[in-house]
Amino acid sequence: MLSGTNVEYAHQYNKRIILETIRQHDTISKAELSRHTGLTTQAISNIVERFLDAGIVEVRGKQSSRRGQPAQLLGLRAQGGYSAGLHLDRDHLTGVLLDLSGHPLARTHLEWHVPTPDQALPEVLRALQALLDHAGLEERQLWGVGISLPGPIEAQSGRLMSPPNLRGWNGTVPRAWLEQRTGVPVYVETDSTAAAIGERWFGAGRPYQNLFYIYLGMGVGGGLLADGQPFRGATGAAAMFGHTPAGSEQRPCPCGGTDCLELYLSIPALLRDLQPALGPALTLEDVVTSLGRGEPAVSAWLDHAADRLARSVAGVKALLDPEVVIMGGRWPAPLLDALLTRTRAATQRYEPKIVAPTRILAAELSDDAALGAATIALFNSVTPYTEVMMKVRHPGGPATSPH
Repeated sequence: MLSGTNVEYAHQYNKRIILETIRQHDTISKAELSRHTGLTTQAISNIVERFLDAGIVEVRGKQSSRRGQPAQLLGLRAQGGYSAGLHLDRDHLTGVLLDLSGHPLARTHLEWHVPTPDQALPEVLRALQALLDHAGLEERQLWGVGISLPGPIEAQSGRLMSPPNLRGWNGTVPRAWLEQRTGVPVYVETDSTAAAIGERWFGAGRPYQNLFYIYLGMGVGGGLLADGQPFRGATGAAAMFGHTPAGSEQRPCPCGGTDCLELYLSIPALLRDLQPALGPALTLEDVVTSLGRGEPAVSAWLDHAADRLARSVAGVKALLDPEVVIMGGRWPAPLLDALLTRTRAATQRYEPKIVAPTRILAAELSDDAALGAATIALFNSVTPYTEVMMKVRHPGGPATSPH
């Protein structure tokens, strides 16, 4: 059973809706905000005035009208807030600093090889400081910091739960470690969910409320947004797309299973499988060059990978019925485009014919997991996700948070 929410929760939710509506329209009047959100003009005015006082929203001229006084046009003030996003993976650390408009002010990148938490977390702190120094900002000006990394991650605590691609990180809580050293709110999310959020706010996912994101990198991840909100499941392990069964070759996976999808579709799988044909010191750049030359081994590998991926996408469509599937991550654009073209064709063979055809798009953002993490920190700092609205009432007991 669900209970009603109190006035403060409703107010926070309304702030989020107003902020997102202003962002989507770039410039908009209070009357238009009222029409788009269904909120009263008085409720709009109260929240907008707080945003104006805080420097989050600015007046961008006036809208002429045949009746009465011209209406003020409102927009987000780019300097009204800043956030940093850091994507931590087993082979690299990427960071980005955003202003409130979503414009990247600084970027940083560091290559490494499967670092321990003791090795990696100080580098995270140094990367954050480098971003601030480049933009001429101080920590106190940050609304928040987002960290994206391979999951699974316990939703409430931010604790890593035996991540297959980050051995030795089980039980680590990067959020608490960084908050203690910066005093800034820190938000932790899986890289695939962070990438999905980034695409939803600033990329190919802007028109869609229900989307599934496929993250292709050192592993393969999935990110699900339902009604615009991340879906994490009971323990935070939802959409473990790379660990769905996808083969029959008995390849062992670090997760403890066999023949998981990422064993056939990740960057390590790509390089390993093509080494016999293209050479032992193979790089992604070499594969792109070979693809451009029409190398049969590369085309055959992509055909095989696309077939496996298409079967999994058809399963996502049958189970979740997303409006769109978005593919992105760390693959070079030529390889991603080639895989995307093949996957679209193969998916038509496997998807249920009783539903609309799956719409598969390429991601528009670079540094997508880092940018998505920064997006979470930026907007969640002002306006929490709708999870705050959902309070579960146990029979005969008081209302409690679902987490």
